[in-house]
Amino acid sequence: MSLWIDLYRTDDYVRDSRIDLLSILVPVFESALGEPLRDVTFILNFHPISDLHELSGEPALVNLRSGHGYVTVQIVRNGRLIYRHPHSVREVIGRPLQRLLAARHPDERQWGFGVSGPGLEAITMERPAPRLHGTVDVDTRRTGPRVLHIEELPDPEPPLADLDQLGVEPAVKAEPGAVTAVLAAPVEPLMLHDMPLSNEVEEGGFLVGRLLRDRVGGGQLVQVTSAIPAERTGASLLHFTFTGESFLRINEMVARTGGDVRLVGWYHTHLFPATKGIGLSSIDVDLHASTFRRAWHLAALINIDETGKRVLRAYTWNGKAMQPAAYHPGASWTP
Repeated sequence: MSLWIDLYRTDDYVRDSRIDLLSILVPVFESALGEPLRDVTFILNFHPISDLHELSGEPALVNLRSGHGYVTVQIVRNGRLIYRHPHSVREVIGRPLQRLLAARHPDERQWGFGVSGPGLEAITMERPAPRLHGTVDVDTRRTGPRVLHIEELPDPEPPLADLDQLGVEPAVKAEPGAVTAVLAAPVEPLMLHDMPLSNEVEEGGFLVGRLLRDRVGGGQLVQVTSAIPAERTGASLLHFTFTGESFLRINEMVARTGGDVRLVGWYHTHLFPATKGIGLSSIDVDLHASTFRRAWHLAALINIDETGKRVLRAYTWNGKAMQPAAYHPGASWTP
């Protein structure tokens, strides 16, 4: 059996290290059976049954493949079955792993793990959104006279620019009145090749840059200068989730940058090949329409196929639906 345990540190579940699964299982079953197990074969059959019980104790430890929360363990010696019984993954892997991590990393309070290896490729990984601490529920029902009024102020008029200024090929012209995205020099190769992206769970982040007014066609030019992975997110094979803390952290970063740099959109991945008929999912559209509410806000989608090939597309919201947005590779720009 050639299986291992992938470890992820903190409740952001940052990949940390990998350990051999047998190093966890052998001591457990040597203790249970009362005999050494140096000359045996372990056969594991993971069952697609969720285990919703949390592992008590410290450090907190989450099974990131909890959709297969139970495993039948068989132990064979010289062709003879000496043990067979179903267990929860939490019991036979999670608990001893927790003790090991507590001894090796006493200062780390949160871990995630997932069993991986040949034959387990179909077991999906899911990274839960981090729990927020110190939050307060606010009752918005009116019980008295209104004492606070919030009114949204219009954005200031963006500076004028044109595609030539942004380093886009002279032959390219923006559609009159349209939203056109320009990916500054490092951004397109980063998103298409260089950015580390998982092939097991969807990932995503934020697009940061400048909003400009096209002096030629009158539309809006969105210059994307950075694509920044989001922090404090949740993810699985089928979805990607921002939290309030994700936005707090990116807004703090943008504020420190200063100038006219702002949050101009978001990106995330789909783990299947791009097709003309399938773009953003209904969940993606709902997220964009409720959170990125300016007509020039971009939603960038990176499709990743089984070979690792990536296809990048961009979308904007027209008030009723998402529509494809033109984007072009460009250069940096200084007003």
